[in-house]
Amino acid sequence: MDVVLKMQLNVLIHLAMVDGEISKEEKKTLEAIASKHNVSPFQLEEMIQYPKPIESLGALSNDVKFEYLYSIVDLMNIDDEIDQREIHFCQNMAVRLGYYKEVIDELWSEILENKDLRKNKEEIKKKIQKFNPYI
Repeated sequence: MDVVLKMQLNVLIHLAMVDGEISKEEKKTLEAIASKHNVSPFQLEEMIQYPKPIESLGALSNDVKFEYLYSIVDLMNIDDEIDQREIHFCQNMAVRLGYYKEVIDELWSEILENKDLRKNKEEIKKKIQKFNPYI
């Protein structure tokens, strides 16, 4: 499994576990991502059982950072139950990815306006550039 994907799955696992349990919807999403990238169910389960600390994300490209950010906000919203700890985690990750934490509010409002984020991914990417001072 490639290092960038492994790091992304690890971040998503941490997010899914931040409220104390992984919901069915979160688990299903993690399984779909793993399957799409040929990660075996055994490998995913091992990652869930033994999550690694989140490493530095600074060396990732801007496109990969956006993908990470997009995926955490998408997962946060997947079970329609957004916990304050999830919001705080996402804001912390946004800062670690080089964005201002307010980017989470912007993405969250986009989710509320348009449940199907996937249709407007490139448009959303352009909108949130103002929240990354390094772009």
